Amino acid sequence: MARRPRDNDDDVSLFPFLSIIASVIGVLTMMIATMALAQMDTKDVALIEEYEKTAHGLSAAEEEVAKLQSIIDERIGPDAASLRADLNRNEKELASLLKELDLIQKQLKEQEKVKVIIPTIDPAQRETVASMQEELTALQEELAQMEKELAERKDASESKVSILPSGSGVNFTPHFVECAAGSIVMHTVNPPKLIRAANMVNDKDFIALLEKVANGVDDSIVFLIRSDGLSTYYAAKQLCTDREIRNGKLPVIGGGRIDLSHFAKDKKSGSN
Repeated sequence: MARRPRDNDDDVSLFPFLSIIASVIGVLTMMIATMALAQMDTKDVALIEEYEKTAHGLSAAEEEVAKLQSIIDERIGPDAASLRADLNRNEKELASLLKELDLIQKQLKEQEKVKVIIPTIDPAQRETVASMQEELTALQEELAQMEKELAERKDASESKVSILPSGSGVNFTPHFVECAAGSIVMHTVNPPKLIRAANMVNDKDFIALLEKVANGVDDSIVFLIRSDGLSTYYAAKQLCTDREIRNGKLPVIGGGRIDLSHFAKDKKSGSN
């Protein structure tokens, strides 16, 4: 029969040793942490604590401001929001104006640093009052001369065009009607009357002239035709032809005023 093995009395347990090692490590860790905390700067810690207190105070102040704003809104009424918006807008505008003012002040300071140099002028090159007066007199004389030449040109452009009696047709009584572009001028009235070509048929004075010539013995209408009044002449002549009214024509050369004084002189000499 086999023998039962004998228990080994020489086995050693390591649990107490490991416990001691863990305890020693824990103690060392605590010692290191304590030394580290002891070596920390106390000023930084104080600043952190002060910051936390200040932040807490700011949050409390913001809450108080919000409560006060709500109370103000209740007392002011529905316009409180708009008033606050206006206030915020005014604050922004004020800040913008302050920035612009600061910029302008800086620019002014920079301009003050710049030196303005006024160039010196030779006294011989400076204009005196006497020289300026002489120049003004010369300009006035030149202007007067130009005005004189302009007046002469105007008089030349407005020169008269004389209508002279000639031939065998001087024994009738002429009634002059000037034909221009789009209008006629009745020289039978004083002052001469301008009538648009479209209104000839309805004009009382022109109709009266046609009736006078139609009922007269020696009366006749003489059309004075301008270079641009040919179509007007044809229209007026057609009115005379339709009514069997005596008429004639004379061309007018140039753009001056028509002078009929020779017919007035001839009429006076004939009556004498």
